[in-house]
Amino acid sequence: MTGCGAGGAGAGADGRAVFQSLCATCHGEDGRPPAAMIARLGVRDLTGPEFRARVTPALVEQQVRAGSKSKLMPAFEGAISDAQIAAVSAYVASPQFAAPP
Repeated sequence: MTGCGAGGAGAGADGRAVFQSLCATCHGEDGRPPAAMIARLGVRDLTGPEFRARVTPALVEQQVRAGSKSKLMPAFEGAISDAQIAAVSAYVASPQFAAPP
């Protein structure tokens, strides 16, 4: 899967850059996945109200570290730095992430 591998985001812990580099291919640049990704893989809309109501940095971090239970989302622990995981988790959980452009 393009965008689901290590690298690209660098060691600087910029959550937005990490998201754009590693997550946007599946989850969409703004957290809204392309219809094909939803249909094919059941990719979660990270801007949906049900997700936004319960999202925390810890929830995102656990998902990023371990991947999905279905294994369709890979685990990134060991593939990117702890600082990158923390940064992308904080970014996705922030109110700015789901704010309209």
